[in-house]
Amino acid sequence: MNIEEIKNTIQELEQRLQDYISTISIRSLEYTPFIVEVGALTVGTDENGVVILQNKNFPMQFSEKAVKEILSMKFRNCFEELVLPKVYSKHAWYSERIESINFTLLELKKLI
Repeated sequence: MNIEEIKNTIQELEQRLQDYISTISIRSLEYTPFIVEVGALTVGTDENGVVILQNKNFPMQFSEKAVKEILSMKFRNCFEELVLPKVYSKHAWYSERIESINFTLLELKKLI
């Protein structure tokens, strides 16, 4: 990774960091306050409402009823091993990402 690529990555991460901070700074009651992860991916739905795994910066959020349905499903990794879903509140999921981005930015800035 050259210096320009590092600088571009830093800019992208700083923008994502601000977006994430804005996302959790709005405190309101939500009908769909939960995010579900399976391994490194988050759960979403396709255009037909079928549950899918995806890699999104802003994952789909679910209601408690939908989470219960998702938790009843079986997910397997590429080795056919069972992977259990993890449920996060919106605030907790974004807070973890904010911490990770802050750490990554700190390390990347040491390289320039």
